[in-house]
Amino acid sequence: HTTCICNASSKPMAKADLAQSRIYAWLVDLLLVFGLGVLFGPPLGWIASVGYWLVRDGLFEGQSIGKRLMELKVVVGKDRRRCTLAASVIRNLLWVVPFVNIVMAATGVYFLSKDRFGQHWGDRLADTRVVKT
Repeated sequence: HTTCICNASSKPMAKADLAQSRIYAWLVDLLLVFGLGVLFGPPLGWIASVGYWLVRDGLFEGQSIGKRLMELKVVVGKDRRRCTLAASVIRNLLWVVPFVNIVMAATGVYFLSKDRFGQHWGDRLADTRVVKT
């Protein structure tokens, strides 16, 4: 039995496929963050990395670079509004807090597969969802 994530503003996508695409998008963004850190070095690299991670989903119509490559976007609320910079910071803030980010990673895959809308803790705080474009 495959659960399908469907809504008026996105294409239908199997929940497992959406979860896999989200993980790939996350890995792309993670590589970009590491690249910024190496390119600029401390402390500017750290500032650039954290800054990108926080606002990444509020840029480019709700798409981080990884999400754009995987044809995903972040939407806010039941009416699927475009993700703002503020909503992006709220949904991604827990990822930049040491040790909390480890819990986020450990529980993230569980929530992607078990939560009705695939929402992790940050999504719940910001009332966001990731959908197929």
